[in-house]
Amino acid sequence: MRAVLALAAVSLSWGQVHRVPVSPQWYPSDPAALRKLLDEAFRLAQKRTGGAPHRRHLAAIIAPHAALPYSGTIAAAAYSRLHQPRNVIVLGFSHSRHIDGVAAPDLDAYATPAGEVKVNRAVMRELKVQVGPEKALCDHSVENQLPFILRAAPEATVTPLIVGEMDEARRKAVARKLAARLDKGDVIVASSDFTHYGKAYRYEPFPRDDQLPKRLFERALSLFERVGSLDTGSFDQFLSETGDTTCGRAPILLLQAALARRSEPHYVQALDYLPSGALTKDYSLSVTYGALAFYPARAFEVGPAEQKKLLLSARQTLEAYLETGAKTPVPVPAGDRNGELSHRTGVFVTIKKDGRLRGCVGALTPQMPLWEAVADRTLAAATQDPRFKPLTKQEGPFSLEISLLTPLRKLATWRDFRLGQGAILVLDGKSGLLLPQVAAENNWSRDQFLENLAQKAGLPAKAYRDRRGTLYTYSAQVFGE
Repeated sequence: MRAVLALAAVSLSWGQVHRVPVSPQWYPSDPAALRKLLDEAFRLAQKRTGGAPHRRHLAAIIAPHAALPYSGTIAAAAYSRLHQPRNVIVLGFSHSRHIDGVAAPDLDAYATPAGEVKVNRAVMRELKVQVGPEKALCDHSVENQLPFILRAAPEATVTPLIVGEMDEARRKAVARKLAARLDKGDVIVASSDFTHYGKAYRYEPFPRDDQLPKRLFERALSLFERVGSLDTGSFDQFLSETGDTTCGRAPILLLQAALARRSEPHYVQALDYLPSGALTKDYSLSVTYGALAFYPARAFEVGPAEQKKLLLSARQTLEAYLETGAKTPVPVPAGDRNGELSHRTGVFVTIKKDGRLRGCVGALTPQMPLWEAVADRTLAAATQDPRFKPLTKQEGPFSLEISLLTPLRKLATWRDFRLGQGAILVLDGKSGLLLPQVAAENNWSRDQFLENLAQKAGLPAKAYRDRRGTLYTYSAQVFGE
């Protein structure tokens, strides 16, 4: 039987420096060797993810905690999104003990080969978590995150939390306090590896054949989707139904609850994925590593100056097509492609004549930076919308509207949909999408919006209530001429 650690809340009247036990199993003890490994991990992460610039307003990441040579590149993909927060709250868990609630080790600092990380005792007091002895509450789920924090945010303090079992009421109470820290600028790191596959893990839901890599990838996508839903019930139910061996269940559930408590909707970006079997060339024993980043809706918006640049690009593209018939996009000029316009964001371009729709085409899964994507989608809206014939100059004038989309978030039920957001319905091989502004333009209620969504997908009006379907939501920044 596992030892049960139940700790009373005590005052933080003493402390110490925890020297992280280092072995080749995790990362090297030599500072120069560790720095070299970290530099290489961040270099590879940038190469694998396309080197996208920082998005503002990062709220949280999920990062793996395996040995640096295995999961380091994926962890670096997550930490490369960090932008100098003052404090990082690390949600870990114990690999050796059962923890009741949330506990913190009584420490002033961690000492690692990469340097010393100061523990933020003030935040520990504010969160009112249980505090216990170093020996009982230090775990590599937290410690393996520290070199990455030092590399990505060297001035930040950390608040290490070991998350254990909680009922929903207790989880919500802690989540409310964590959400308040996010409002103050903290960033949360949830430490977790995902599916552990193989006999050693007593988990072999898929046969060991040439389809195993594909099945593990599909499982990862399902996990990421449920994590990104921010619905603790959906994620927990999926783990129960599949028996999936994601080890950071408790930290992820607490992270979901904290993000769901914030006033603004949050969305997940899956940054990178790698199973250890791809590294070892042996999938009979494989652990899935994933890097996820969570942002509020405003992180996917652009400022007024950038809006003007995108609208000008769309206008010049449309006018050039109407004048010459050549399908040649006119992207934002090279000198104006700043950080915000370098992001790869979902985008739709809407063309209207006399206030009525004349073409609307977009890209949910962005393949281009915004400075290029808007011009590309403008041409598509003018020439490829299957509901309309291609535009001609004689029909003009036309007006343009651009919608920048967040990533999608799966809803547990249609009742969770709120007007002001867009939606996608998928059922029986059919799908339909409506932009959020359509509801206001038509003065629709929630049910009317969802009925029209179903009909656009070629389904009966009430099909959005069918439990076999999947309903996704998203936010959009909408601006036009």
